[in-house]
Amino acid sequence: MTCLNACQALLCVRFRCVRRPHRIPGMEDADEGKLYEAARLYYEVGLGQSEVAAALGVSRPTVSRLLSRAREAGIVQIRVVRPSATTMTPLARELADALGLRCVYLAPGSQSPAFDYGMEPAVQTALKEMNLRPGDSVVVASGMATAGIANMQCSGLDYTKLVPAVGGAHEPEVWYQTNETVRRLALNSNAEYTALFAEAIPSAPVFEALQKDESFLNVRAQWERARGAIVGIGSRTTGRVSISQAIPKDALPSAVGDVCLHFFDSQGRELSFPNSERTVHISREQLMAIPETLGCAVGPKKVESIIVAARAGFFKKLVTDVATAELILRRM
Repeated sequence: MTCLNACQALLCVRFRCVRRPHRIPGMEDADEGKLYEAARLYYEVGLGQSEVAAALGVSRPTVSRLLSRAREAGIVQIRVVRPSATTMTPLARELADALGLRCVYLAPGSQSPAFDYGMEPAVQTALKEMNLRPGDSVVVASGMATAGIANMQCSGLDYTKLVPAVGGAHEPEVWYQTNETVRRLALNSNAEYTALFAEAIPSAPVFEALQKDESFLNVRAQWERARGAIVGIGSRTTGRVSISQAIPKDALPSAVGDVCLHFFDSQGRELSFPNSERTVHISREQLMAIPETLGCAVGPKKVESIIVAARAGFFKKLVTDVATAELILRRM
């Protein structure tokens, strides 16, 4: 994993010992000098209180009192600094800079083609660093990557509200069934979830009825106020096996990939297809407005789609593996 949580719950405390430019009222020069020397030996040299006592020829309780008085007198100045939330390896930083992303999380080696337990440490770190709060809505897309994440024991999503990003499909494979992905992810992450009872591309009458359906309006409201999103990144439609039959592949020959069924060409421009106006999915504008968006993909077939989707702004952070990262950088 490449982005390490730098002890967000902890604070770095730095001490600095300074000589007072003026005398401290009520304190003799000798006393002030002893306060400074005790503080210097303890905070800057790193001696223990017993060692400071031996060096100054005083008792250990006296050293404790000297250190307390040194803080009160301003001889010891304390500064509290919150550490950086993430630290990336050089490879991860290079990839993040090349793609214009905030952060990249790398699993070791090659994890392709499955997005499963080898990715779990990187995914865990990424989810924790989304800094989600109880009650936050989190949009979850369909696909092999998110279906794999749903099987992981995920922390960082506790008491959030998971909601599907797209409608379901007729195919039986689990990665087509967003409701099932969201349900399993909620079960494994101590989160709540809302189901989306709609096909990815319903008939015209059903699509029209959905616009007045209370449960669908609730899903749309969660899309609007979502603070997080976990999305997969689809590869080229030509030759792709993990795509619903509801999507006419022959109508998308120039599509290099998709995110949440938003298909795009090599320039990141959105592509339409017959009946695409009836697609049940979070809008591109809603997705790009979410503060914490995590793209998830591995493998050579995803290289081009990752590059284009990142540059188009579909996600702000990426989870992938080292092998894919190296392929992306060579491609760029």
